Amino acid sequence: MTLKAKAYLPADGIEPYSDVESVVYQDGAVVVVLACSLNEKRHIEGVRITFPSTNGFRLLDELDLARYWLSKEFTRGSYLLEMADGGWDAEEIELQGYERPRREWLAVTGNACVSVFCDVEPQVTEVSWSFEGA
Repeated sequence: MTLKAKAYLPADGIEPYSDVESVVYQDGAVVVVLACSLNEKRHIEGVRITFPSTNGFRLLDELDLARYWLSKEFTRGSYLLEMADGGWDAEEIELQGYERPRREWLAVTGNACVSVFCDVEPQVTEVSWSFEGA
C-alpha cells in the first residue's frame, strides 16, 4: 500500500520524548495537545490542534503505525501531517468496500499519534506549561 503524507506544520524534527498530552472530544470537535519539547526554563512547549466537525479519531502508539514509518514516501519531521494516500482512510475504504470523500490528519509525536477525520483545516495554537516532573 502506498503511503503519502504532506507536512502541515514545519518539518523541523520530532523530539523522541514528545507525546500526546491530551485528547478531548466535545461538541463534535477533537482537541489534541502535543507536548513537543522542554525548554531551559523547564516549560513544556507544545501545540494545541483543534479539529472542528470531526467524524472519527483514533490514538495509537507509534509502534502500531510502523508501516507508516517504514514507507519511503512518508513525510518525516512534522508534528502534523495531512494524509494524501494509504492511511487510516485507505484502510476504511478497503474494509467497507466503498469510498467516502474525507480529509485525514495525523498528529505525530515520538510516542503516541492521533489520526483524525476532519474535512476542514485544523486550528493550531502554540502552548506552554510548567513541567511538574522530578
